[in-house]
Amino acid sequence: MSKLGIIGLGRVGSQVLTDVQYLNLFSEIILIDDKEEIASGEALDHNHSQGLFNTAHIKVKAGDYQDLADADFIVIAASVPTDTNDGDRTLLAQGNHDIIKKVTKQIAKVTQDAIIILVSNPVDSMTYFANQIDYPSNKIIGTGTALESSRFKTIIAHHYQIDPKNVEAFVIGEHGEHAIPVWSKVRIHGMPLAEYEALSDSPKIDKAHITSIINEVSMDVFYQKGWTNAAISKVTTLLIQTIALNQRTIMPLTSISQEYDLVDGAFSLPTLVDRSGIVQRFAIKLDDQEMQQLKEAYEYIRETIRTSEK
Repeated sequence: MSKLGIIGLGRVGSQVLTDVQYLNLFSEIILIDDKEEIASGEALDHNHSQGLFNTAHIKVKAGDYQDLADADFIVIAASVPTDTNDGDRTLLAQGNHDIIKKVTKQIAKVTQDAIIILVSNPVDSMTYFANQIDYPSNKIIGTGTALESSRFKTIIAHHYQIDPKNVEAFVIGEHGEHAIPVWSKVRIHGMPLAEYEALSDSPKIDKAHITSIINEVSMDVFYQKGWTNAAISKVTTLLIQTIALNQRTIMPLTSISQEYDLVDGAFSLPTLVDRSGIVQRFAIKLDDQEMQQLKEAYEYIRETIRTSEK
């Protein structure tokens, strides 16, 4: 029997709850929220759908931290309210610092085995804070720049009018304005961009423009819709699925940094994960511009950490 815990049932947590049930990986899902009626209401709502043939019979219930003692995965999506007039994720840092410290301490009291997936923003510094408790660091994973990577591939694919899954590309660094699209590694089905453009007679791609809008496009969603939840929920459920099935997938994820002499921080790099959690972070070769951008992202995250701890 597999068990999932979701802590924080706001827009993101509730979307993860909806999406994760389609994976058919869990027989029990425990919901925890500071507002207990929110957790119990979500449990009721989802249980009411289980008489339908397209809905799996899963025990979904509101619970407490003791119920997570035998959990396989715990998703942390708890957050202070977001200012709908300002999408800067770092504005959440101080309030979410206190929440993440409190939540992770309570998790550590009941288990040392569950894979913890951090979604709460700013996710890089929150992943750093989660690692300050007594818990195996390989089991603490931030969703990092996996979402930016999907956006990056989608924008490139739109330019060339091809399926985004034919684009090999990823983003590292910070989940936010210091996200770094790694242009030096981009391929279209194995072909460098110049080769693909020549063979397909495609117009030259504007790298600077795409780099400038990687984070902007998420703000378009935020300001138009009022929140972002659909795509980050897909990232979270993909991560759960690949770990649960032990597929040994490489994704751009956040954990404690040791690479490039950028120590005692947390930023996103290509990361191999399996059923035990993080296996390896890859210190990939970067060009000079990408390396400088990564150093800037690291310093930005470190400053967010320092500010949050005050």
